[in-house]
This record gives sequence, structure tokens and C-alpha cells, in this order.
Amino acid sequence: MKKSIFLKQSKPLIANILGALILLLMLFLFYKEAAGLNQLITMSCMGLLLLGYSISFEISNTLNNKRHFKLFEITVFKQRLECIFPDYISVFSAVFKKDSEWGPVAAMGNQTREGNYVVRFFKGNSHFTVWRVDSLDAAKAKAIELGELLKVEVRYKK
Repeated sequence: MKKSIFLKQSKPLIANILGALILLLMLFLFYKEAAGLNQLITMSCMGLLLLGYSISFEISNTLNNKRHFKLFEITVFKQRLECIFPDYISVFSAVFKKDSEWGPVAAMGNQTREGNYVVRFFKGNSHFTVWRVDSLDAAKAKAIELGELLKVEVRYKK
């Protein structure tokens, strides 16, 4: 029997900010009657798309893993997720650096740092990051759930 666990991936903060700004601009232009109907519809669609999209990984015990592209929690498209079957699952704290070639962060420097807790699959020397989250308790709970589903060991620092 197929059992699955869904892991909703975190979305960049800039996507939510841009979506809200586009919708606010659309409302302002609608109020001032300064834009055509096509422009208002296009801006509404873009803003809602940025606010409502998400990506989730579906990890199953049958190794038929999927990546779900969702719009307001409704799957719009799914594709096969290429990930390794783990020897063990690890939970740890990690700091990720992102290069910022453009945008508001580029004016302040060229990198942003983001600290999260990570759930990763390990097989030999290779790894696959399954989930990033702000809470250690949530990461441990999901890792234990994945370990039970896949029948593999879960390792984390106590």
C-alpha cells in the first residue's frame, strides 16, 4: 500500500512582497482609472500567481516521489522527483548563502545568509535536501515520520 508524506518547500520572501505590491499597484491604477482592463487583469493574475504558488515534495514508500507545483494548495502540475533512496536521514542546522546579483540586497552587499534546520537524505557521499524549516522540533518530527515511512535510521544531535 502506498503511503506518502508531503513536504511544502519554503518560498522566497521576495515572491510574497512582489505579489502584494503588484496587487496594490493594480488597485491604485483601478481606483485612478489609469489602466486598461487587459492591464488590470494581467496584473491581478501575476500578483495572485506570486502569492499563491508553492512547491511540495511528495515522498512515498514506493520510491515514486513527485514534485507538486501548486496554486493555492491545489496541484496544478506534478513531475517525477529525482532523489536518492537514503541509507539514513539527518537533521541539522545549516546556514545558506545566496548570491544577490540584483534586487535590494545587491545594494547592501552581494550575499544574503539564511539559517534553517535541514532534513537531508544521505546515501554514501551524496545527499538530497528534502526540507528546510525554521523550527528544530518540526524538522525532527518530520524526519522521524520519514524514517518510519522509509524504514531508515534518523540521525540528529541531541
